[in-house]
Amino acid sequence: MKHWIFGRVTSRRIEFFRYVFVGASAAVINILAYAIFTEVLGMHYLLAAVIGYCLGFVWNYVVSIVWVFSRKHSRSKEITILAFITLGGLLWTELILYLFVEFADLNHLFALFITLWIVLLWNFGMRKLYVFH
Repeated sequence: MKHWIFGRVTSRRIEFFRYVFVGASAAVINILAYAIFTEVLGMHYLLAAVIGYCLGFVWNYVVSIVWVFSRKHSRSKEITILAFITLGGLLWTELILYLFVEFADLNHLFALFITLWIVLLWNFGMRKLYVFH
């Protein structure tokens, strides 16, 4: 069990477990920031989603390069590719959140929670395919 938390990643299962753990902690950061900006500060939900997404992304990236994935490219190339993937994830987040809130009439907090699960698949797949091996 120790190798699931400490040491080098030795299998895709451990890698995915760690990524889900890191993603969950980034989601908590994202949701907390979003809730604070919308519920406490009264910010529009789409703007709050951008800020929350960015804060969650920074946490996710830093912890992922330290704990989850091995590097495949130079740092500058990695950041460039990741910027495009992150922008795609942000666009998916905004679009799906908007559709859930405006057309499905879901509560914006619940809609964000569902959206994060959908965008998780995009982020993991794209990062695994193009950034990390």
